[in-house]
Amino acid sequence: MIKMIMDPHIHSKYSGDATASPEDIIRKSKEIGLDAIAIADHNTLKGSIVAMREVKDSDDFIVIPAMEVTTNKGHIVALGITHEIEKGLSPEETIDKIRSQGGIAIAPHPFVRYREGLCGYVKNLDIDAIETLNSRYIFGYSNWRAKRLAEKRGIPKIGSSDAHFLGAIGSCVTELEAEFSVEGIIKGILSGKTNVLGSRTPLPLIMKEVIKKKIRRA
Repeated sequence: MIKMIMDPHIHSKYSGDATASPEDIIRKSKEIGLDAIAIADHNTLKGSIVAMREVKDSDDFIVIPAMEVTTNKGHIVALGITHEIEKGLSPEETIDKIRSQGGIAIAPHPFVRYREGLCGYVKNLDIDAIETLNSRYIFGYSNWRAKRLAEKRGIPKIGSSDAHFLGAIGSCVTELEAEFSVEGIIKGILSGKTNVLGSRTPLPLIMKEVIKKKIRRA
């Protein structure tokens, strides 16, 4: 068992609303001292597949396969899966499919309605972990509500950047003790012995990226 720092919710260019390549995400993550990451692109494993291929010979960095699945009630991050899960299913069906692959289901930004959080639906959902610290909302009411729900129900807490560009990676992270493997990290999260750390992604960086996106679309 070793202590690790991971960012379990990063988006690559395969999400459609993000800009970085998996290769650049790995480089940046190593530069800032992360031990593990999950590229959780919207409804696709493409970013994870490319990233896992990039680190297949590495013995000091882990990529956890992941995707952010759009259910009919909001988003769920599927961590540790090997096959894509179709969008549009109910949260319960999605969770069953995640667990059938040996993965775990995480509720990201659960109380942010405009980002397709599960909102009130998450309160009684059989979820494996809850994102209680998201770098886009660190001073927001949504993170506070997520933390309160996790503590009330005894659900493991996750901190993540939800980065859509390189500068945001590692803004919020999850610290845990686990065996240095994908399976070990999954077990470490399920144990509930996690710490969430971080700070809000600086607003100027977010605005700069928004402007870049508008220019590209124009």
